[in-house]
Amino acid sequence: MNPFKKLTEGWKRLMHDEALKKKIYIIIFESDTPLGKLFDVALMLFIVLSILVVVAESIQSWTDTMGPYLRGLEYLFTFFFTAEYLLRIYCSPEPRRYVLSFFGIIDLLATLPFYITWLFGPARYLLIVRTFRLIRVFRVFKLFNFLNEGNLLLSSLYISSRKIAVFFLFVLTLVISIGTLMYMIEGQRPGTAFNNIPNSIYWAIVTLTTVGYGDITPETPFGRFLSAIVMLMGYTIIAVPTGIVSASMIQSSRRKESADQPQPADSGTPQPEQTDHPAPSLHDRAWTVLESEYLIRRPWLTARRDKVQLPTGAVIPEYYVLEYPDWVNVIAITTDGRFVMVRQYRHGLGETRYELCAGVCEAGEAPLLSAQRELYEETGYGGGNWQPWMTLSANASTMNNHTHCFLATGVSPISTQHLEESEDLTVHLLTADEVKCLLDTDEVRQSLMAAPLWKYFADRPY
Repeated sequence: MNPFKKLTEGWKRLMHDEALKKKIYIIIFESDTPLGKLFDVALMLFIVLSILVVVAESIQSWTDTMGPYLRGLEYLFTFFFTAEYLLRIYCSPEPRRYVLSFFGIIDLLATLPFYITWLFGPARYLLIVRTFRLIRVFRVFKLFNFLNEGNLLLSSLYISSRKIAVFFLFVLTLVISIGTLMYMIEGQRPGTAFNNIPNSIYWAIVTLTTVGYGDITPETPFGRFLSAIVMLMGYTIIAVPTGIVSASMIQSSRRKESADQPQPADSGTPQPEQTDHPAPSLHDRAWTVLESEYLIRRPWLTARRDKVQLPTGAVIPEYYVLEYPDWVNVIAITTDGRFVMVRQYRHGLGETRYELCAGVCEAGEAPLLSAQRELYEETGYGGGNWQPWMTLSANASTMNNHTHCFLATGVSPISTQHLEESEDLTVHLLTADEVKCLLDTDEVRQSLMAAPLWKYFADRPY
């Protein structure tokens, strides 16, 4: 066989090897498995070392003696980061989405400057952009809670942005005015550094910000008097933006604390007057269906259009309802107290998230049996003690089904996964603290799964 043809066929097999892609994806993109965490820690170490090499290359005395070794290390790091970037593209379910994502762009920029140096030498120092890749440490070491504090700071800066902009324009006007005044005072002296307005404005900025390089200093009595006034103004002005942001942070923090506190039973809202007549039941306010028509009937989507009349007499000529079978999900906890979670891609949102094991009630199948079957098929876990946990509706206004949630404690692995062709998910065992962290950071996006988990943690000291 033609060697080129062999190579082409081997390349095609490699590019379509879904099992290999899945294994690489779990190692590179996940940090919940031993290999995944080991890879991410090694990646962080390589990033730090490569940054230190770039810094060391900028020290001329070191470059003369250690230049070849530093360049050799840079070749090694660049090879590693290039291979890592290509592997991320290879195993990503949506390569284009990854390439255009924040981390995808940072990963590319962390590698690209080295190749640009072949055309433009100093570009190698742009490799310092690898510092941004250290943001991954939040995912690797479960530091999601710090992101909440970061969001508080960003929101405070956003709220204060207009005030800060006005303050900046005020300071800009002030330094231009002071610089011009100092030029008028000192600019006529021979040999003075205040020989033009830009230099004088530079002096005003340095003095007002209390940096005081001392490379330009006034020599006339009036010029020194103006310098003293500007220095005192600097100490006063610096406190202004700090106070603006601090006040916004305090307000944001208070709003968050108020939102987290339970509201008292008597909130001051006028309550309806008590009467001798009992409150109408839900059935009393039921709508009357005047006409009904199915628009589509598919295995995963059934939609109908109703013409309904309200108890008030009003008529809605077109009201759309989505019909689904009942759903189930399971809070499954192992004998050693870890939560059995799955992670899968949801095409509606275009996101990959942590979820509870969940599925559809088959026709004629009791919800409990459906939940036990789904846990066994998706994760291979079973056994334990089962109890109904809560029943929910995804959207009571337009969907006619319920979700039955169960709590299963003491489950254990009894088999491997038995996934259908359309299913692609991974199993993860998480501690209670990790699951609570996912809830706190909105990583559990499915409301039908977040609600039973929040109920579970409501009376537990985690």
